[in-house]
Amino acid sequence: MSAVEVADGRALAASDDGEARAIVDATYATSENLAVGDTIDVGGTDVEIVGIVASATADADTAADVYLPLATAQEISGAGDVVSTVYVQAESADSIEAVKTALEAELPDATVNSQSDLASSVSSSLSSASALISGLGTWLSVILLVVAVALAVLFTISGVSRRTREIGTLKAIGWSNRRVVGQVAGESIVQGAIGGVIGTVVGLVGAFIITAVAPTVSVAAESGPAGSAGFPGGMGGPGSMSEQATVAGDIVLTAPIAPSIVLLALALALAGGLVAGILGGWRAARLRPAEALRAVA
Repeated sequence: MSAVEVADGRALAASDDGEARAIVDATYATSENLAVGDTIDVGGTDVEIVGIVASATADADTAADVYLPLATAQEISGAGDVVSTVYVQAESADSIEAVKTALEAELPDATVNSQSDLASSVSSSLSSASALISGLGTWLSVILLVVAVALAVLFTISGVSRRTREIGTLKAIGWSNRRVVGQVAGESIVQGAIGGVIGTVVGLVGAFIITAVAPTVSVAAESGPAGSAGFPGGMGGPGSMSEQATVAGDIVLTAPIAPSIVLLALALALAGGLVAGILGGWRAARLRPAEALRAVA
């Protein structure tokens, strides 16, 4: 209950142990028209509301929790003298690992997790998500590059088809297939270079705009207790809840520019133009001079 604050009434006290008393979330109390002193049905037992609490977490608007003394919850549920999780607060951060080791030795059947374990789990999840996003971005880039090259090849072949007279005439006056391919490939490389420069300039302008605007994303992370021990099978034991802290901050989005990326973009544009030019030139080299004569006629 360290993540909530009493908005009306009082919090649970040691004297409430075993009594049919509870506190409820403010959102739930408002939706059900409940107030301090009312009773609610919990598992067939009438429980008196002694307090209403408000939560400052992200799910405060949908919270519908009812907090009961442990003995009361055990009796209503019929589970007996069992608990599932115990939160343990160390006296200092330096003793957390020692406390964890002692708990593992005393409770070999329990799963003991410290705050560092939870942080490692979160970091691992974030790393996996980052790797997945990075891999997805790489494959999307490859797919877009293949599509761009395919379109360039189609446009080049289409342009060659419209230049039947010119290419057929050149072959008729003695141009070799290699010279025709070189001519078409050279033109395609120049077009690729022009397109690469224009695309790079547009990308640089977009990156500069993003960096100048510096859009921010607000984040909030809630840290858990210093340590917790989970007891499978309902193993019981005492424990105390440590305070939780909510850390908020802003992430500034930027678009860093690396010279290697600019050079890679230009190189890919030239390579795409070269591939399109070679394939288009090969298509032009297959053109027979007789076709040019028919087109002139």
